[in-house]
Amino acid sequence: MSKAQPTLLREELKRILALMVPLYLANLMNIGMGVIDTIVAGQAGTAELACVALGCSVTAPIMISVGAILSILGPMVSRLLGEGSESRIGLLLCNAKALAVGLMLLEAVLLFGGSCLFPYITDSPALADGAAGYLHYVMLAVPASLLMRVIQGCWEGYSQTRPAMIVCLLGLLANIPLDYACVFGLWGFPALGGAGCGLATALVHWLMAAALLALMLLSKEHRQHARSMLALRRPVLSSCRRIFRLGLPLGIASLCEMGFFCVATLIIAPLGELMVSAQQIAINVSGVLFMFPLSVGIAASIRAAFHVGARNEAAFHAMVRATMRFLYSVTLLLMAGTIIWRREIISLYTADPLVVATASPLLIYCALYQISDATQALMGGLLRGCHDTAIITWANLGSYWLLGFPLACILIRTDWLLPAMGPAGAWCSFIVGLTAAAAILYCRYRRTRRRIFTNTSSAF
Repeated sequence: MSKAQPTLLREELKRILALMVPLYLANLMNIGMGVIDTIVAGQAGTAELACVALGCSVTAPIMISVGAILSILGPMVSRLLGEGSESRIGLLLCNAKALAVGLMLLEAVLLFGGSCLFPYITDSPALADGAAGYLHYVMLAVPASLLMRVIQGCWEGYSQTRPAMIVCLLGLLANIPLDYACVFGLWGFPALGGAGCGLATALVHWLMAAALLALMLLSKEHRQHARSMLALRRPVLSSCRRIFRLGLPLGIASLCEMGFFCVATLIIAPLGELMVSAQQIAINVSGVLFMFPLSVGIAASIRAAFHVGARNEAAFHAMVRATMRFLYSVTLLLMAGTIIWRREIISLYTADPLVVATASPLLIYCALYQISDATQALMGGLLRGCHDTAIITWANLGSYWLLGFPLACILIRTDWLLPAMGPAGAWCSFIVGLTAAAAILYCRYRRTRRRIFTNTSSAF
């Protein structure tokens, strides 16, 4: 492609920022609920923090991966808009709702099965019971979380991300008092300890789903889509299959990635509560940092889908250029801040000096993989926008499980390559896995871009 005009680059950057900033704030507030869970559980004691950490190691990969199947809706809606087929959006959402019902049953079964694993993971009955209780309460949030995914797909497809930000702010504000009430037993709630964070999570998810649906029904632009989505009509199986076929690779890819991170916590579990608590804090910080490239990737997927639908090659390439410059500039700043203020960040979670000392080196590893993490998030978003999702599954499966997982097992618990590294070994394996995934997705993106626009020139 010829060099993009500066005006087009600025215009695309403005559109990406308009999409990304509310998404980023919404995602920050969303993961902020997990941060609050960790902080409140940490105030209840190291044992309660370990319960939440162990429970999250099962709930996070299952809920995120099943929900990720529906994350393809945003690019699908955006592509319909680019093609001028807005009238088909309501039917798409109705079929997505039918698919979500089936996914609810799958997710509930997986979560219940996961709760049965804890006695085999840890030798502490109290830790196993607390983690299982946390997971059982989180199961109540499943229908609300998947309904939110469907509604968000409509908003995101229209490049309207502020409603999600508003709702997530509402959820964050509600999560703080509910966490304290359920963990410590305030205002008539039972004192459930770490498991209470799970009940608070369920209550907040239902509140957020109701608010997001209300906003959609009140919107003149989306009211008809909401009514079509809620209508009791026979689903079109071919449409359900198409959503599932495009979304399943995203769900599997998320499971591969999240599962890899969470299984590392399970491998560390026998090393004791101190190591598990330090790992949970580092994973939590990593999740907060990831919200930035994730939000950029989602915004890029929506813009890419629109440009592909409209067959606007010049705007597509300008969007990629502008997005990459912005993404890597901010990522370098986040890396530096994480390293410089790592002890202050950890002190927000706990005042235990042993936990602070154990978690501090882990944040250095966390900072080191931010470039790879940003690259794989952006390339994955661009591929979603191009409806080329199968490769994301294979890239994550190979990078995290065929390469990263064996390396994690070796570095954490054995002296085969180096003296046993404990949690630090997990983070070394994260760096290797993420770098491999980023390289694979980048190569695939270049191939897909050429195929769609039949243009071999570089987008960079």
